[in-house]
This record gives sequence, C-alpha cells and structure tokens, in this order.
Amino acid sequence: MSIKFSPIAEAKKAELGAQFSAHRLDLDALTGFSAPIMGFDHFRASGPTFAPHPHAGFSAVSYLFEDSTGGLRNRDSLGHDLVIEPGAMVWTQAAHGVVHDEHPAVNGEEVHGLQLFVNLSRSHKNLPPRVIHASADQVPTVVTGQGARVRILTGCFNEIEGPIAPVEPFTFLDVTLSASFTYSVPNGQNVLIYVLSGALTLSAFSEQRSLTAHQAIAARSLSQPEDVHLVPDQDAHVLILSGFDPQEPVAVYGPFIMNDQAGLQAAYSRYVEGKMGKLPPL
Repeated sequence: MSIKFSPIAEAKKAELGAQFSAHRLDLDALTGFSAPIMGFDHFRASGPTFAPHPHAGFSAVSYLFEDSTGGLRNRDSLGHDLVIEPGAMVWTQAAHGVVHDEHPAVNGEEVHGLQLFVNLSRSHKNLPPRVIHASADQVPTVVTGQGARVRILTGCFNEIEGPIAPVEPFTFLDVTLSASFTYSVPNGQNVLIYVLSGALTLSAFSEQRSLTAHQAIAARSLSQPEDVHLVPDQDAHVLILSGFDPQEPVAVYGPFIMNDQAGLQAAYSRYVEGKMGKLPPL
C-alpha cells in the first residue's frame, strides 16, 4: 500500500455579519496532508464584506458553483475588473504581491462559491503577480461511463486539460457522482476530497472511509500513482484537489504566506510602500 489517509475533517460554519457565511475547513485536522492548500472556505455571500486587501506568497482562488444565484465582482491592482459568473474561476497568483477585493456583482444576489489559498514554493513566491480567468464555457466537462460529471478547472483528467495553468501543478475537479468514480492520485502529490452535498464511501486497498456533506479527507501517494474509489450513497457533489507539498518552512501573517519572518516583513513593507499597487474602495 503506497497511499496514506488523514483523519476526516469537518468544515465548521462561521458567519461574518449578515451577508457572509462559510464552511471553513480545519486544515490542521488533515495532519499536513492538505498542503499546498493553506485556506479553504466554502462560502455564501450576498453583499460586500471585505475591503480591498493584499496577498503575497500564494495563489488566491475564487470558484463559483454552477448553482450560484449571482456573480462575484473581482478587482485587483493590476487593473482587472471582471465578474466571475456561476461555473467560472479566477486564479490570482499573488506571488510578489497584489491588492484585490471581491463582492457580489449585484448586491442582494447570493453568491455560492469556494475560496482557496494555494501555497507557492520558495522559488515562485517573488514572481510578478498574475491573474488567470476561466469563464464557465471555457471549462471542459467530461461524463464518464459510470455517469460521473467532471468539470476540469485545472490539471488534467482523461487526457483533457483544464483552462487554468498555474505555475505549479495543481488539479481542481468539480465532480457530480451518481455512481462509482475512480481518481488516480499522482505520485508524490496530496489530494483533498471535500463533500459539498450528499454522502459517499471512499476506499483504497483495504482502507475505507465514509464522508457526508461538509466533511473532507486528504491522502498522500507515497511512491506511485494510486487509485481512490468514491461510491456515493445516492448522488454526491464532490471537489477533488491535488497538488505538491513544497515541504518548506511556512510563515503566515494575515494575508501573507512566506517561508520565514524576513519574507513576511519584506512582503508587508512592499504593501505599505505601495509596491503592490493601489485599489480604491468602491
């Protein structure tokens, strides 16, 4: 057996005012198997919540589920001002640093989505910032012979590439299951499986786990690609996220993820000196 599972983690619901709530996943409960993922919020928002703010050292990912009522307006200090529609994604590879904000495109229309923070390795933390947008119609959809519907946002599935290509390999699949489904965990990568709705049984070799809505599990392929089998109890909506752990020291301060205190101080100085650009409040 060359795959190892984490314990099951629960995404606990938190509210920030009347216009924002999120099921926030406790990544520490996944015992290090979630890296490079550093933040995971399955959110619903109906009005402005966050003022313009900086990011550096990682990628901030915003994905809207197809059932979202409204779109999400995304602005940044690089000059982008766009609306993420249901089924679309914006991958903000903040790296050296960028200022951005997001809020519902139409106040009062509920936005249903996921915000993900994906760490960058030391060699990429100071790249120029880059924003990658994929509209819903650019996202390929595959229906397997077993009836699973797979939207490929990043990475590759069934030899089909997603429209977003981050600087470091990462797979993001949005999967609707009505029957069994198999995902092959790439050699050396961690995979995080999160159940949005429904329930399923996950197995590999003799290992078996049961998950319900707002629960997640992570696994690591130790020496070769390994298959993980997902069998829904009825229908299930699942996210499959897979990437490499940089296996480097991590230092976090607010919106900055670096390797040490010196890196955090440098990022903070760039921000206060205006080197990440400016973004005026609306």
